[in-house]
Amino acid sequence: VGRLFTDDLATSVLIETVLAAVLAVVLVLTHRRYNRVLFARSWSIWLYILPVALAIALPFHYELILPVFLYMAWMTVSVFWQDYLTFGLLQSYLGERLPVLGVIVASAVIFWLGHALFIPDRFAPTNWLPSLAILALGFALASLRVWLKSLHLILALHLSFYFVFA
Repeated sequence: VGRLFTDDLATSVLIETVLAAVLAVVLVLTHRRYNRVLFARSWSIWLYILPVALAIALPFHYELILPVFLYMAWMTVSVFWQDYLTFGLLQSYLGERLPVLGVIVASAVIFWLGHALFIPDRFAPTNWLPSLAILALGFALASLRVWLKSLHLILALHLSFYFVFA
């Protein structure tokens, strides 16, 4: 979407980040019933210390072309909406209609499909090892969501990954 307005990569990513953040806020505000479970207080809230610490360390090992703070904002918004949509809202909707195993399988496959469609050079089925890895991650995250009910652990782990491997 950002490319519709500019050819500058950083500006394009900033536009996409702001748009995704606005959409995420709208979704959060319109799904309060689910949010009570998804963001309930639990022991796993303390795990947000990990991505915060990694964000502090990120400028010391960052090697990508985008400005580091733009990358951090982009990844934070991206991780939030991916996890909120897939393992939050979708999994909540599916949980009202399917047995637990069906919820886990459907969520994992949709998580994989999102990566395969939007990042095909890395996660398309022709790249079988990364494709299987993202599917396995989808199963792990969907299972954690079923087990813990909230998104805290999933968000902390997913964001930590991006702050470690930037």
